[in-house]
Amino acid sequence: MKKKVLIIENDRDIRDIISYVLEDNGYEVIVAEPRPVGRLHTYNPDLILLDEWLNEREGQLLCTELKDMHETKHVPVIILSTANNIEEIANICKAKGFVNKPFDLDELQRCFSAEAEQI
Repeated sequence: MKKKVLIIENDRDIRDIISYVLEDNGYEVIVAEPRPVGRLHTYNPDLILLDEWLNEREGQLLCTELKDMHETKHVPVIILSTANNIEEIANICKAKGFVNKPFDLDELQRCFSAEAEQI
């Protein structure tokens, strides 16, 4: 059974690239809007890839909400961001990891491969 990755990313080009890379590596990819947060668990993802900046709102707030919800607290979240302090942000919102934007495709694949081994 394929692992499911839920992508919540504003930039369509980035979403398309990540989707292509993940699908090419055998993942099932689901793209969703960040709201309503209470419905995100219905996708039953194995991993969530979350943009740090979502429509004038910080993705870390959504990450914190996901980690506070019983249905999604166990799902690893990886934050994508251009923020200089992304490692600190990831720790504060209990994300499993982070990827700096702009990212190298090989770096992105390594990140998901490492995480996939744990899920």
